Amino acid sequence: MTGRHSEWHGRRRVVTLTITVIVLLTLVSVWAGAAAAAASGSPSATSDAGKVTLRLGWNEGPLNLNPFIGYSTSYEIWMLNYDTLVGVGADGLPSKDVGLAQDWELSPDQKTWTFRLRPGVKWQDGEPLTAADVAWTFNSIIENDLSLAIYLKDVEKAVAVDDTTLKVICTQPKANMLLTQVYIYVLPEHIWGKLSAKELGTTFRNPVPIVGSGPFQTVEFKKDEYVKMVRNPTFWGKQPTLDEIIFSYYTNTDTMVQDLKSGTIDGAQVIPPEQFKRLEGEPGIKAIPYPLYNWEYIDINCYDSPDSLGNPVLTDAKFRMAMAWAIDRAKCASLGWSGYAQAGYGIFPKDGWPATADPYFQPDAASAIGFDLEKAKTLMDEAGYKDADGDGVREDKSGEPIKLRLWARDISPESQVQGKLIAGWLKDIGLEIEYSVVDEGALGDSIWNYKGDTYAPDYDLALWDFMGYIDPGDSAACFTTDQIENYNEMNWSNAEYDELTLAQYREMDAAKRMELLKQAQGVMYAEQPMIVIDYPSVLQAVDTSRWEGWQPYVGGSVWNNFLDRQSYLELTPKVADAATADAGGSSSKTGWIIAGVVAFIGAFVIVWLKRRGGGRAVEE
Repeated sequence: MTGRHSEWHGRRRVVTLTITVIVLLTLVSVWAGAAAAAASGSPSATSDAGKVTLRLGWNEGPLNLNPFIGYSTSYEIWMLNYDTLVGVGADGLPSKDVGLAQDWELSPDQKTWTFRLRPGVKWQDGEPLTAADVAWTFNSIIENDLSLAIYLKDVEKAVAVDDTTLKVICTQPKANMLLTQVYIYVLPEHIWGKLSAKELGTTFRNPVPIVGSGPFQTVEFKKDEYVKMVRNPTFWGKQPTLDEIIFSYYTNTDTMVQDLKSGTIDGAQVIPPEQFKRLEGEPGIKAIPYPLYNWEYIDINCYDSPDSLGNPVLTDAKFRMAMAWAIDRAKCASLGWSGYAQAGYGIFPKDGWPATADPYFQPDAASAIGFDLEKAKTLMDEAGYKDADGDGVREDKSGEPIKLRLWARDISPESQVQGKLIAGWLKDIGLEIEYSVVDEGALGDSIWNYKGDTYAPDYDLALWDFMGYIDPGDSAACFTTDQIENYNEMNWSNAEYDELTLAQYREMDAAKRMELLKQAQGVMYAEQPMIVIDYPSVLQAVDTSRWEGWQPYVGGSVWNNFLDRQSYLELTPKVADAATADAGGSSSKTGWIIAGVVAFIGAFVIVWLKRRGGGRAVEE
């Protein structure tokens, strides 16, 4: 009995040891695998079933995915889901490698463009994409006067010669023909052609899955939550590594930034300046300030009509000029944007333009407007707006105290900081200012206010921003007389500005065209229908510790620039290489810890076996 008991007891100890070793080795294996995964990449780089997923955060999601209706971040979705006839390369100029057109030529009279499309392109539902789809898209915009019609100004019609040849016939030479195409997404006629003009321009929501021809397809969209896109396996161009892209909407930018730092998302857009500043030194994150053809300004109601509900003094260019001298642009840029902005002059920012298409305007020393409260007061006096009764508030020419409403937008903390500053300066020169922060939607309703069918803008001064177009001539055209009640929310009218803006559209020489645009800005600058404050940088940050292949655009952006999709095509998740990891890195530390645990288990087994061997000798 004793021998049997000893044998059973020994076997039990062997089984116990074996189980112990297996459990320990299994735990080490699981722990090592988890540690290696943590060292090599974030969970955000992959999702279930091994899919490569890119997660991006923004604080303004798309409202509508119909390209004839939507705006703002909707462009990012369209840029990935659809193709344009002509695309833009990394240098900001038209490229034959990006859009549907692989070549084009202009007729000798400069009025007819012939585009040759890539053969074999398919829609995401399998139908062929042909020149007829492009012609239908263009002609529908023109015939129905849809919102994109400004980009097809002077285009008479588009004609599909055959499946891969398109002719665009213009009534005048059209200098912006190629660049303006980045805003016109080619749509499938077999889907959109069934819709009425009202549906196209007002009611159609473009439900998912959205059928386009781009590298990704929108398959899920929940307003104010997220947009999910998946890779298009039939895309005509380079197949991306990414399987999915998820754009997440954040109401709290603090949460968005923390999610970027923790690896929950891989990029964040429109980051507040103070939070951005803290990201600049964060390891594994690249913080990128970049220009995007945008500027901030004081929108002045210049509508010279009895129907206007704004203060009539604002129709006087001399009054507006005096106000301009009371604005410290440098302080607005510094305090409003923590230094991530440049003081402004004309409607085009200084940086971010291709060398051959740079419209930046800077006034000469004699006409430059500075910050000088005493000069502003003198100009007010000279223009006839004096404080006759000595109560500290100037009167208009009918003797009424000048009272102006100044509004900042609720969604822009930067404009609110600037609004307080500007209200103080305008009070210093003798104007009664009623400053308030208003809902952005309500502000827009007041700017485009109607009494019945009569346009009656109901505002005085509003802090606003403008996201310009890649073609500067399109931005300039927004402020011509024919755009009153539309893009020209200042309701300013100047015949010389109108003529210069029209002329630049028809000037095919790039250098001469830029000169015309600078002259037009000079006319605007002399009348100050808007007081340009600054050119703020768009603040973006991306994860470089887990991703490689971020492609900077000409302005510096690597994603969400509405113009270039190269980052999405080039991005790949980084893979940790233990053999080449830095000796002080987590991979090396993980290896040493694993080796130590394995050595401990090995030593334990050896000691146990020796003790077991000694025990058996005694027993025998």
